[in-house]
Amino acid sequence: MTENFCPIASQPSHVNALITPEFSWTYGDLDNRLHHVCHHLQIQGICAGSRVAFIAHPTPQVILLFFALFRLKAVACPLSFREPPHVIISRVHTLQALLIDPATLPLDASSPFHFFSTVDESCLATCLFTSGSTGTPKIAQHTLRNHFLSAQGTQEVLCLDDRTRWQLSLPLFHVGGLAILFRTFLHGGAVVLNHKSTTHLSLVPTQLMRLLQQEQPLPDYSCILLGGATIPPLLLKQAFERGLPIMTTYGMTEMSSMITVAKQPTTVHVGTPLPFREIQLSSSGEILVRGETLFIGYEGHPHHEGWFATKDLGRFTDEGHLEMLGRKDRLFISGGENIQPEEIERALCSLPGIVAAYVRSVPDPEFGHRPVAHLLDTTKKYTLASVQEALRDLLPAFKHPIALYPYFFNGKKLF
Repeated sequence: MTENFCPIASQPSHVNALITPEFSWTYGDLDNRLHHVCHHLQIQGICAGSRVAFIAHPTPQVILLFFALFRLKAVACPLSFREPPHVIISRVHTLQALLIDPATLPLDASSPFHFFSTVDESCLATCLFTSGSTGTPKIAQHTLRNHFLSAQGTQEVLCLDDRTRWQLSLPLFHVGGLAILFRTFLHGGAVVLNHKSTTHLSLVPTQLMRLLQQEQPLPDYSCILLGGATIPPLLLKQAFERGLPIMTTYGMTEMSSMITVAKQPTTVHVGTPLPFREIQLSSSGEILVRGETLFIGYEGHPHHEGWFATKDLGRFTDEGHLEMLGRKDRLFISGGENIQPEEIERALCSLPGIVAAYVRSVPDPEFGHRPVAHLLDTTKKYTLASVQEALRDLLPAFKHPIALYPYFFNGKKLF
Protein backbone atom coordinates (compact mmCIF):
# COMPACT_ATOMS: atom_id res chain seq x y z
CA MET A 1 0.00 0.00 0.00
CA THR A 2 1.18 3.51 -0.78
CA GLU A 3 0.40 6.81 0.86
CA ASN A 4 -2.00 7.68 -1.95
CA PHE A 5 -3.94 4.45 -1.71
CA CYS A 6 -7.70 5.01 -1.51
CA PRO A 7 -10.03 1.98 -1.44
CA ILE A 8 -12.98 3.74 -3.09
CA ALA A 9 -11.19 5.80 -5.75
CA SER A 10 -9.18 2.72 -6.82
CA GLN A 11 -12.26 0.68 -7.84
CA PRO A 12 -13.94 0.76 -11.31
CA SER A 13 -16.32 3.73 -11.29
CA HIS A 14 -19.28 1.81 -12.81
CA VAL A 15 -19.38 -0.98 -10.19
CA ASN A 16 -21.99 -0.81 -7.40
CA ALA A 17 -20.54 0.25 -4.05
CA LEU A 18 -23.56 1.04 -1.83
CA ILE A 19 -27.07 -0.39 -2.11
CA THR A 20 -29.98 0.96 -0.06
CA PRO A 21 -33.77 0.44 -0.29
CA GLU A 22 -34.04 3.80 -2.09
CA PHE A 23 -30.99 3.90 -4.38
CA SER A 24 -27.71 2.37 -5.47
CA TRP A 25 -24.42 4.23 -5.77
CA THR A 26 -21.53 3.11 -7.94
CA TYR A 27 -17.95 3.67 -6.84
CA GLY A 28 -17.94 6.70 -9.13
CA ASP A 29 -21.04 8.08 -7.40
CA LEU A 30 -19.56 7.43 -3.98
CA ASP A 31 -16.20 8.97 -4.89
CA ASN A 32 -17.82 12.12 -6.28
CA ARG A 33 -19.95 12.55 -3.17
CA LEU A 34 -16.86 12.07 -1.02
CA HIS A 35 -15.21 15.01 -2.79
CA HIS A 36 -18.22 17.19 -1.95
CA VAL A 37 -18.28 16.04 1.69
CA CYS A 38 -14.52 16.66 2.05
CA HIS A 39 -15.00 20.21 0.79
CA HIS A 40 -17.98 20.70 3.14
CA LEU A 41 -15.93 19.54 6.13
CA GLN A 42 -12.90 21.61 5.17
CA ILE A 43 -15.03 24.75 5.11
CA GLN A 44 -15.94 23.93 8.74
CA GLY A 45 -12.25 23.92 9.63
CA ILE A 46 -11.72 20.17 9.76
CA CYS A 47 -8.19 19.26 8.72
CA ALA A 48 -5.46 16.71 9.37
CA GLY A 49 -5.55 15.60 13.00
CA SER A 50 -9.02 17.01 13.74
CA ARG A 51 -11.15 14.75 15.89
CA VAL A 52 -14.74 14.46 14.72
CA ALA A 53 -17.40 12.72 16.80
CA PHE A 54 -20.77 11.65 15.42
CA ILE A 55 -23.68 9.32 16.19
CA ALA A 56 -22.97 6.32 13.97
CA HIS A 57 -26.34 5.27 12.59
CA PRO A 58 -26.15 2.81 9.64
CA THR A 59 -26.76 5.44 6.96
CA PRO A 60 -25.10 6.54 3.71
CA GLN A 61 -24.17 9.87 5.34
CA VAL A 62 -22.24 8.11 8.11
CA ILE A 63 -20.37 5.95 5.60
CA LEU A 64 -19.50 9.08 3.61
CA LEU A 65 -18.34 10.84 6.76
CA PHE A 66 -15.95 8.02 7.70
CA PHE A 67 -14.16 7.99 4.38
CA ALA A 68 -14.19 11.76 3.97
CA LEU A 69 -12.43 12.07 7.34
CA PHE A 70 -9.89 9.47 6.26
CA ARG A 71 -9.15 11.51 3.11
CA LEU A 72 -8.69 14.63 5.22
CA LYS A 73 -6.38 12.71 7.56
CA ALA A 74 -8.81 13.57 10.35
CA VAL A 75 -9.87 11.16 13.11
CA ALA A 76 -13.30 9.48 13.05
CA CYS A 77 -14.84 9.05 16.52
CA PRO A 78 -18.13 7.12 16.05
CA LEU A 79 -20.52 7.05 19.02
CA SER A 80 -23.29 4.63 19.86
CA PHE A 81 -26.88 5.70 19.16
CA ARG A 82 -27.87 3.53 22.12
CA GLU A 83 -26.28 5.87 24.67
CA PRO A 84 -28.31 8.58 26.44
CA PRO A 85 -27.52 12.24 25.62
CA HIS A 86 -25.49 12.91 28.78
CA VAL A 87 -23.16 10.00 27.93
CA ILE A 88 -22.74 11.30 24.38
CA ILE A 89 -21.80 14.74 25.71
CA SER A 90 -19.37 13.23 28.19
CA ARG A 91 -17.67 11.15 25.50
CA VAL A 92 -17.33 14.08 23.11
CA HIS A 93 -15.69 16.02 25.95
CA THR A 94 -13.36 13.11 26.74
CA LEU A 95 -12.34 12.87 23.09
CA GLN A 96 -11.93 16.66 22.81
CA ALA A 97 -13.74 16.31 19.49
CA LEU A 98 -16.06 18.36 17.33
CA LEU A 99 -19.56 16.83 17.26
CA ILE A 100 -21.12 16.69 13.78
CA ASP A 101 -24.59 15.60 12.69
CA PRO A 102 -24.07 13.36 9.62
CA ALA A 103 -27.60 14.19 8.43
CA THR A 104 -26.37 17.69 7.54
CA LEU A 105 -23.82 16.39 5.02
CA PRO A 106 -24.52 17.01 1.32
CA LEU A 107 -25.78 13.98 -0.56
CA ASP A 108 -26.52 15.71 -3.86
CA ALA A 109 -23.47 15.46 -6.09
CA SER A 110 -25.04 16.04 -9.48
CA SER A 111 -22.24 18.41 -10.45
CA PRO A 112 -18.75 16.89 -10.77
CA PHE A 113 -16.33 18.19 -8.17
CA HIS A 114 -12.78 17.17 -7.42
CA PHE A 115 -11.16 17.61 -4.04
CA PHE A 116 -7.49 16.65 -4.13
CA SER A 117 -6.69 14.29 -1.29
CA THR A 118 -4.36 11.52 -0.35
CA VAL A 119 -4.68 8.81 2.26
CA ASP A 120 -1.91 8.41 4.81
CA GLU A 121 -2.14 4.92 6.26
CA SER A 122 0.14 5.75 9.20
CA CYS A 123 -2.10 8.49 10.62
CA LEU A 124 -4.44 7.96 13.55
CA ALA A 125 -7.75 7.24 11.82
CA THR A 126 -10.30 6.06 14.41
CA CYS A 127 -11.03 6.27 18.11
CA LEU A 128 -13.42 3.52 19.19
CA PHE A 129 -14.92 3.09 22.64
CA THR A 130 -14.56 -0.46 23.91
CA SER A 131 -17.52 -2.25 25.46
CA GLY A 132 -16.32 -1.59 28.97
CA SER A 133 -17.06 -5.12 30.23
CA THR A 134 -14.49 -4.71 33.00
CA GLY A 135 -15.39 -1.15 33.99
CA THR A 136 -15.10 2.26 32.34
CA PRO A 137 -14.86 1.95 28.53
CA LYS A 138 -11.44 2.62 27.03
CA ILE A 139 -10.74 4.43 23.77
CA ALA A 140 -8.95 2.17 21.30
CA GLN A 141 -6.92 3.95 18.63
CA HIS A 142 -6.25 2.58 15.13
CA THR A 143 -4.42 3.72 12.04
CA LEU A 144 -5.76 3.23 8.53
CA ARG A 145 -3.03 0.63 8.05
CA ASN A 146 -4.53 -1.40 10.92
CA HIS A 147 -7.93 -1.37 9.21
CA PHE A 148 -6.53 -1.95 5.69
CA LEU A 149 -4.44 -4.97 6.69
CA SER A 150 -7.26 -6.41 8.78
CA ALA A 151 -9.42 -6.34 5.65
CA GLN A 152 -6.67 -7.50 3.32
CA GLY A 153 -5.84 -10.48 5.51
CA THR A 154 -9.35 -11.89 5.16
CA GLN A 155 -9.20 -12.10 1.38
CA GLU A 156 -7.49 -15.48 1.07
CA VAL A 157 -10.41 -17.00 2.99
CA LEU A 158 -13.34 -14.88 1.77
CA CYS A 159 -12.34 -14.31 -1.90
CA LEU A 160 -14.43 -11.14 -2.26
CA ASP A 161 -15.05 -9.48 -5.64
CA ASP A 162 -17.50 -7.16 -7.40
CA ARG A 163 -20.29 -9.72 -6.94
CA THR A 164 -20.04 -9.47 -3.14
CA ARG A 165 -23.05 -7.93 -1.40
CA TRP A 166 -22.23 -7.54 2.30
CA GLN A 167 -25.10 -6.55 4.56
CA LEU A 168 -24.20 -3.90 7.13
CA SER A 169 -25.35 -6.14 9.98
CA LEU A 170 -23.05 -4.83 12.76
CA PRO A 171 -22.95 -1.33 14.28
CA LEU A 172 -20.56 1.22 12.81
CA PHE A 173 -19.45 2.30 16.28
CA HIS A 174 -17.90 -1.17 16.67
CA VAL A 175 -14.83 -2.38 14.84
CA GLY A 176 -16.85 -5.25 13.34
CA GLY A 177 -19.11 -2.84 11.48
CA LEU A 178 -16.15 -0.80 10.23
CA ALA A 179 -14.49 -4.02 9.06
CA ILE A 180 -17.46 -4.71 6.79
CA LEU A 181 -16.87 -1.38 5.04
CA PHE A 182 -13.12 -1.84 4.64
CA ARG A 183 -13.12 -5.43 3.41
CA THR A 184 -16.01 -4.81 1.00
CA PHE A 185 -14.71 -1.57 -0.50
CA LEU A 186 -11.13 -2.85 -0.68
CA HIS A 187 -12.22 -5.72 -2.89
CA GLY A 188 -14.80 -4.00 -5.08
CA GLY A 189 -18.00 -5.37 -3.55
CA ALA A 190 -21.08 -3.50 -2.40
CA VAL A 191 -22.23 -2.69 1.13
CA VAL A 192 -25.96 -3.37 1.47
CA LEU A 193 -28.28 -1.40 3.78
CA ASN A 194 -31.24 -3.73 3.34
CA HIS A 195 -31.90 -7.45 3.48
CA LYS A 196 -32.19 -8.06 -0.27
CA SER A 197 -29.55 -9.47 -2.61
CA THR A 198 -27.20 -10.15 0.29
CA THR A 199 -24.37 -12.63 -0.20
CA HIS A 200 -22.38 -12.07 3.01
CA LEU A 201 -23.28 -11.51 6.66
CA SER A 202 -21.42 -10.87 9.89
CA LEU A 203 -23.43 -12.04 12.91
CA VAL A 204 -23.16 -12.52 16.64
CA PRO A 205 -24.91 -15.64 18.04
CA THR A 206 -28.04 -13.72 19.09
CA GLN A 207 -28.50 -12.45 15.52
CA LEU A 208 -28.05 -15.97 14.14
CA MET A 209 -30.63 -17.25 16.61
CA ARG A 210 -33.16 -14.70 15.32
CA LEU A 211 -32.30 -15.51 11.71
CA LEU A 212 -33.01 -19.20 12.30
CA GLN A 213 -36.39 -18.34 13.83
CA GLN A 214 -37.56 -16.96 10.49
CA GLU A 215 -39.97 -19.35 8.81
CA GLN A 216 -39.52 -18.10 5.25
CA PRO A 217 -36.69 -19.47 3.10
CA LEU A 218 -33.35 -17.80 3.79
CA PRO A 219 -31.28 -16.15 1.04
CA ASP A 220 -28.60 -18.18 -0.68
CA TYR A 221 -25.71 -16.76 1.32
CA SER A 222 -22.12 -17.31 0.24
CA CYS A 223 -20.70 -16.76 3.72
CA ILE A 224 -21.84 -15.96 7.26
CA LEU A 225 -19.13 -14.94 9.72
CA LEU A 226 -20.14 -15.87 13.26
CA GLY A 227 -18.36 -14.57 16.34
CA GLY A 228 -18.38 -11.89 19.00
CA ALA A 229 -19.58 -14.15 21.82
CA THR A 230 -19.68 -17.76 22.96
CA ILE A 231 -21.29 -19.90 20.25
CA PRO A 232 -23.72 -22.55 21.58
CA PRO A 233 -23.06 -25.91 19.87
CA LEU A 234 -26.79 -26.50 19.32
CA LEU A 235 -27.09 -23.15 17.55
CA LEU A 236 -24.22 -24.08 15.22
CA LYS A 237 -25.82 -27.47 14.57
CA GLN A 238 -29.16 -25.85 13.70
CA ALA A 239 -27.42 -23.45 11.31
CA PHE A 240 -25.69 -26.31 9.50
CA GLU A 241 -29.00 -28.18 9.27
CA ARG A 242 -30.46 -25.13 7.51
CA GLY A 243 -27.54 -25.24 5.08
CA LEU A 244 -26.00 -21.95 6.20
CA PRO A 245 -22.33 -21.43 5.24
CA ILE A 246 -21.05 -20.56 8.70
CA MET A 247 -17.45 -19.56 9.36
CA THR A 248 -16.69 -19.19 13.07
CA THR A 249 -14.36 -16.37 14.05
CA TYR A 250 -12.44 -14.89 16.96
CA GLY A 251 -11.65 -11.20 17.04
CA MET A 252 -11.42 -8.10 19.16
CA THR A 253 -11.36 -4.32 18.88
CA GLU A 254 -7.66 -4.15 19.69
CA MET A 255 -6.78 -6.35 16.70
CA SER A 256 -8.98 -4.41 14.24
CA SER A 257 -11.69 -7.11 14.10
CA MET A 258 -11.05 -10.75 13.10
CA ILE A 259 -7.96 -12.59 14.30
CA THR A 260 -8.86 -16.17 13.35
CA VAL A 261 -11.45 -17.84 11.15
CA ALA A 262 -12.58 -21.44 10.69
CA LYS A 263 -13.64 -21.94 7.09
CA GLN A 264 -15.40 -25.27 7.61
CA PRO A 265 -15.92 -25.74 11.36
CA THR A 266 -17.14 -29.16 12.43
CA THR A 267 -17.15 -28.18 16.10
CA VAL A 268 -17.17 -24.88 17.94
CA HIS A 269 -13.61 -23.80 17.29
CA VAL A 270 -12.49 -20.54 15.74
CA GLY A 271 -9.86 -21.71 13.30
CA THR A 272 -6.37 -20.42 12.64
CA PRO A 273 -4.81 -16.94 12.45
CA LEU A 274 -5.32 -14.82 9.36
CA PRO A 275 -2.40 -13.08 7.63
CA PHE A 276 -0.82 -10.15 9.52
CA ARG A 277 -1.80 -11.74 12.86
CA GLU A 278 0.02 -14.05 15.30
CA ILE A 279 -1.23 -15.99 18.33
CA GLN A 280 0.42 -17.81 21.18
CA LEU A 281 -0.74 -19.04 24.60
CA SER A 282 0.79 -18.01 27.91
CA SER A 283 1.68 -20.56 30.56
CA SER A 284 -1.76 -19.98 32.12
CA GLY A 285 -3.57 -20.50 28.81
CA GLU A 286 -4.24 -16.82 28.12
CA ILE A 287 -4.37 -15.91 24.43
CA LEU A 288 -1.64 -13.47 23.39
CA VAL A 289 -1.77 -11.69 20.04
CA ARG A 290 0.38 -9.42 17.94
CA GLY A 291 0.77 -8.35 14.33
CA GLU A 292 0.25 -5.47 11.95
CA THR A 293 -3.46 -5.26 12.74
CA LEU A 294 -2.77 -4.58 16.43
CA PHE A 295 -4.01 -1.14 17.45
CA ILE A 296 -1.59 1.60 18.47
CA GLY A 297 -2.95 1.67 22.01
CA TYR A 298 -5.62 3.11 24.27
CA GLU A 299 -6.07 6.85 24.60
CA GLY A 300 -3.26 8.04 26.86
CA HIS A 301 -1.63 4.62 26.96
CA PRO A 302 0.26 3.75 23.74
CA HIS A 303 0.84 0.06 23.21
CA HIS A 304 4.47 -0.98 23.22
CA GLU A 305 5.99 -3.58 20.93
CA GLY A 306 5.33 -7.20 21.82
CA TRP A 307 2.43 -9.47 22.65
CA PHE A 308 -0.96 -8.13 23.72
CA ALA A 309 -2.73 -10.04 26.50
CA THR A 310 -6.37 -10.55 25.54
CA LYS A 311 -7.73 -11.84 28.88
CA ASP A 312 -9.28 -14.68 26.86
CA LEU A 313 -8.38 -18.27 27.68
CA GLY A 314 -7.89 -20.86 24.94
CA ARG A 315 -6.15 -23.97 23.74
CA PHE A 316 -5.03 -25.43 20.43
CA THR A 317 -6.53 -28.65 19.09
CA ASP A 318 -4.35 -31.38 17.60
CA GLU A 319 -5.19 -29.90 14.19
CA GLY A 320 -3.90 -26.49 15.27
CA HIS A 321 -7.31 -24.81 15.61
CA LEU A 322 -7.94 -22.37 18.42
CA GLU A 323 -10.64 -23.28 20.93
CA MET A 324 -12.04 -20.67 23.30
CA LEU A 325 -12.28 -21.65 26.97
CA GLY A 326 -13.56 -18.44 28.50
CA ARG A 327 -12.65 -15.05 29.89
CA LYS A 328 -9.89 -14.81 32.42
CA ASP A 329 -11.84 -12.10 34.28
CA ARG A 330 -14.99 -14.27 34.58
CA LEU A 331 -13.25 -16.97 36.61
CA PHE A 332 -14.38 -17.18 40.24
CA ILE A 333 -13.55 -19.35 43.26
CA SER A 334 -16.11 -21.55 44.98
CA GLY A 335 -15.05 -23.42 48.08
CA GLY A 336 -11.42 -23.14 47.02
CA GLU A 337 -12.11 -24.45 43.50
CA ASN A 338 -11.61 -22.39 40.34
CA ILE A 339 -14.75 -22.20 38.22
CA GLN A 340 -14.79 -20.97 34.63
CA PRO A 341 -18.43 -20.06 33.80
CA GLU A 342 -17.94 -20.80 30.10
CA GLU A 343 -17.18 -24.46 30.89
CA ILE A 344 -20.57 -24.79 32.60
CA GLU A 345 -22.25 -22.91 29.71
CA ARG A 346 -20.82 -25.38 27.19
CA ALA A 347 -22.05 -28.32 29.25
CA LEU A 348 -25.52 -26.81 29.55
CA CYS A 349 -25.69 -26.10 25.82
CA SER A 350 -24.88 -29.74 25.11
CA LEU A 351 -28.19 -30.76 26.70
CA PRO A 352 -31.06 -31.36 24.25
CA GLY A 353 -33.21 -28.28 23.76
CA ILE A 354 -30.95 -25.74 25.48
CA VAL A 355 -29.99 -23.20 22.84
CA ALA A 356 -28.10 -20.71 25.02
CA ALA A 357 -26.85 -20.41 28.58
CA TYR A 358 -25.21 -17.74 30.68
CA VAL A 359 -23.61 -18.60 34.02
CA ARG A 360 -22.73 -16.09 36.73
CA SER A 361 -21.62 -16.30 40.33
CA VAL A 362 -23.65 -15.27 43.36
CA PRO A 363 -22.33 -14.72 46.90
CA ASP A 364 -22.60 -17.71 49.22
CA PRO A 365 -21.85 -17.65 52.99
CA GLU A 366 -20.34 -21.15 52.97
CA PHE A 367 -18.50 -21.39 49.62
CA GLY A 368 -17.82 -17.72 48.91
CA HIS A 369 -19.53 -17.93 45.50
CA ARG A 370 -21.74 -20.44 43.71
CA PRO A 371 -22.86 -20.67 40.06
CA VAL A 372 -26.36 -19.87 38.82
CA ALA A 373 -27.55 -20.24 35.21
CA HIS A 374 -29.78 -18.34 32.80
CA LEU A 375 -31.19 -20.74 30.20
CA LEU A 376 -32.88 -20.43 26.84
CA ASP A 377 -34.74 -23.74 26.95
CA THR A 378 -36.77 -24.56 23.84
CA THR A 379 -38.37 -27.58 25.59
CA LYS A 380 -39.54 -25.51 28.59
CA LYS A 381 -39.28 -28.72 30.64
CA TYR A 382 -35.99 -28.39 32.46
CA THR A 383 -36.05 -27.94 36.23
CA LEU A 384 -33.11 -27.36 38.54
CA ALA A 385 -33.19 -31.01 39.59
CA SER A 386 -33.30 -32.31 36.00
CA VAL A 387 -30.46 -30.02 34.93
CA GLN A 388 -28.28 -31.11 37.83
CA GLU A 389 -29.05 -34.75 37.03
CA ALA A 390 -28.18 -34.22 33.35
CA LEU A 391 -24.86 -32.63 34.35
CA ARG A 392 -23.78 -35.48 36.64
CA ASP A 393 -21.67 -37.16 33.98
CA LEU A 394 -20.40 -33.88 32.54
CA LEU A 395 -19.28 -31.76 35.50
CA PRO A 396 -18.34 -32.22 39.16
CA ALA A 397 -21.12 -31.29 41.58
CA PHE A 398 -19.49 -28.04 42.71
CA LYS A 399 -19.88 -26.74 39.13
CA HIS A 400 -23.60 -27.50 38.98
CA PRO A 401 -25.85 -24.40 39.03
CA ILE A 402 -27.73 -23.93 42.29
CA ALA A 403 -30.52 -21.91 40.62
CA LEU A 404 -32.05 -21.41 37.16
CA TYR A 405 -33.31 -18.16 35.65
CA PRO A 406 -34.74 -17.17 32.25
CA TYR A 407 -32.37 -16.06 29.49
CA PHE A 408 -34.76 -13.38 28.25
CA PHE A 409 -37.39 -11.28 30.02
CA ASN A 410 -40.07 -9.52 27.95
CA GLY A 411 -38.00 -10.21 24.86
CA LYS A 412 -34.87 -8.52 26.24
CA LYS A 413 -31.59 -10.19 27.13
CA LEU A 414 -31.01 -10.08 30.87
CA PHE A 415 -27.23 -9.59 30.87
